[in-house]
Amino acid sequence: MNPDFSEGNMMWIVLSVITFITGLILAFIGPNMLHYLFFSYGDVITIQTPMISNILFGAFGLLLSAFFFFMYKEGKVFKGAGFGALAVALIVLVLSVTNYSILREEKIIHNDLFSFSADEYAWSEIEGAVLLKQNEEVEHDTLILKMSNGEDLAFHRNGQMQSAFPKIDGMLQSNGIIFTFEER
Repeated sequence: MNPDFSEGNMMWIVLSVITFITGLILAFIGPNMLHYLFFSYGDVITIQTPMISNILFGAFGLLLSAFFFFMYKEGKVFKGAGFGALAVALIVLVLSVTNYSILREEKIIHNDLFSFSADEYAWSEIEGAVLLKQNEEVEHDTLILKMSNGEDLAFHRNGQMQSAFPKIDGMLQSNGIIFTFEER
């Protein structure tokens, strides 16, 4: 019998295939589900997960699948490449799940892709708001909040934010901000 096809070695191939398929499926919803699981308590108005988080989550699944495949192969080079793929996969996973924006009644929380901590803003720190209208290239309106430190936070007005928009508009108006409409 070929030693490559022993029961212990085949386990790595099975894990690789299962991880590959699961990683591709979870790339569409993985970070979104994790953000809702961790942050959807209390007075949340909306949670937004950027598309790059989903892409990075898919890359995590592919790299984890590569780790399992490299563990199947014999040799130090393959084992080293496998552990290298695992290390990169864990870094990509952390980047994927730590990129989000949350609108709460008491504050706004924003965590960029490569930042180590989230930035928290009070609603009173908003200096202006602009609603960019949708067009042929962009299917959703985009709300841009101009913060007092010069940062612009963008929130796509998708289906979920559509229902939360009256609450967001009320929070802006209570802080003296009237958003303006602009064409893209």
